[in-house]
Amino acid sequence: MRRRFPLAVWLFALALAALTTLPYLVGSWSAPPGWQYSGAAAVPTGALVDFNSHIAKMWQGYRSQWDYHLLFTHEAHPGLPLVQGFYVALGALARLTPFGLPAVYHIARFVLTAGMVLAIWVFAAHFFEKPAERWLATLFGTVAAGWSWLLLALDPAMTAELSPIEFWLTDAFNLLGALVMPHFAAAVIVQIIIVLAFEAWVKSLSPPTPLPQREGGKPYASTGFLTRTGVIQLIVLTLALAAQAIIQPYAALLFGPLLVILAAYHLFSARRLNGRRAAWLALPLGCYGALIIYQYAALYSHPVWAAFAEQNQTLSPPVTYYLLGYLPFILPLVPGLRVFLLDRPDDRWWLPLLWVALVAMLLYAPFPTQRRYLLGVQTPLAVLAAYGWLRAVQPRLRVKLRPLASILYLGLASVALVAMLAVNIAALSAPLAHRAVFYSPDDLAAFAWMRRETTGRDDLVLTVTDAAGQGSGGRLAAALGQRVYLGHWIETADFADKVAAVRRFYDPTALDDWRRQFLKDIGAVYIWYDEDARRFGDWNPARAAYLEAVFSSGGVTIYRVTEELGSS
Repeated sequence: MRRRFPLAVWLFALALAALTTLPYLVGSWSAPPGWQYSGAAAVPTGALVDFNSHIAKMWQGYRSQWDYHLLFTHEAHPGLPLVQGFYVALGALARLTPFGLPAVYHIARFVLTAGMVLAIWVFAAHFFEKPAERWLATLFGTVAAGWSWLLLALDPAMTAELSPIEFWLTDAFNLLGALVMPHFAAAVIVQIIIVLAFEAWVKSLSPPTPLPQREGGKPYASTGFLTRTGVIQLIVLTLALAAQAIIQPYAALLFGPLLVILAAYHLFSARRLNGRRAAWLALPLGCYGALIIYQYAALYSHPVWAAFAEQNQTLSPPVTYYLLGYLPFILPLVPGLRVFLLDRPDDRWWLPLLWVALVAMLLYAPFPTQRRYLLGVQTPLAVLAAYGWLRAVQPRLRVKLRPLASILYLGLASVALVAMLAVNIAALSAPLAHRAVFYSPDDLAAFAWMRRETTGRDDLVLTVTDAAGQGSGGRLAAALGQRVYLGHWIETADFADKVAAVRRFYDPTALDDWRRQFLKDIGAVYIWYDEDARRFGDWNPARAAYLEAVFSSGGVTIYRVTEELGSS
């Protein structure tokens, strides 16, 4: 362990984990008296929506509810074991600690961010022998990000419609992803374990001495049973793929083909595998495929889950965003490819090349989850960029200038990361200007009343949430683990229709008979009425005889649907 991870690497990993935690500490320190910081990032704006979703999942694990349900929709639906299992398990772990769910979320994010940095170092060590080369690849895999922010100056009209990807598409970069979500860091770690376990398994099958040569100069494939090392690596591969299927099931279209292509290369070209030994891959790939098929079938086994799957649209932005977003990697990578063809390095390098190529093909493939295949692609890009920098760029520079050039280049490549940290620190130090990620005294008093007075977390609360994810629905699900009517643009079934229904509910021209029937149809027990609800319409629930105000504090009022309506 000490030999694999020098002390400097440990310190670097801890420093990056601490750096990504600093904005959240600022948020906690900045909360005014009587206020409470939720734990969410302020930027990107979608981070709050995802944070609320993940904490809601953790509530279910905290309550030992292992079959995951959507708390953001009112329809009854079956729970799905293993689906969203990472956060359900994290919630169960939180039950064993004295900390709240947001604190456990960030403790996990800190630990996994540090682990991700260490894993990237190991991945770099697979390709580079010298420590300086490993450091370069690790820096490319962590602090480097994109340059699509240049569009702010080059084409402001374009960014008026869609911001540079560094400021919202956190899946695209390792450390930016780890800044907001622990499962992103966990997925990157597991990806590295998968590919290195596969490589180690193949290596364990190679004989220590050269095999006899066939006619034509190619060696015969090895024969015999798996070695003890091979069995261990196969088990590690199987477990890692199973973990990946739970943490990042969308990646099946990436890692399944990647392993199959690499296996085919070792079987038919490098001749490190024969048919009998290649057949052992059926165990990890079969387990992986079974978990993916189970989740896919489960998601389409019920209309509510099918609506969730259909709304899970994460399409790619225009290609210009990707070209500029990954320009810091592309610039050294392209000349490096020419040197690569001349050098003809060993076949370890097929792994990052194929990984990046498959991601490029999936980004605009006819699937609704195009952007999700970006998660972790910075890892292979980092070693390819480091190779190009070391073999194609540095040789053109004077020896004395090479360290300075590397520092300047990586410094420019880290501008987006520094900007994201700075913007979040600035935003979270001004809570009254960014109220969405803080709970006001009125919110906290209402939360306390609901914990004390409500009969159960299954009591449906009529909430509001707009297309940007702002509103009371996500807040209640995260703060209380409460079931809400409207709260998440993916996890609320028929989201657009429900937004329209709530707007009609608060429309002063709507008939009271319609409102009464609407509340009865959805089974609402409470109405959460606050500033967000008032933005949906001017109708005031205080006018309704069938609603009883059971709590009021400043800008928040909770109404209970009366028994008269419930029995009518």
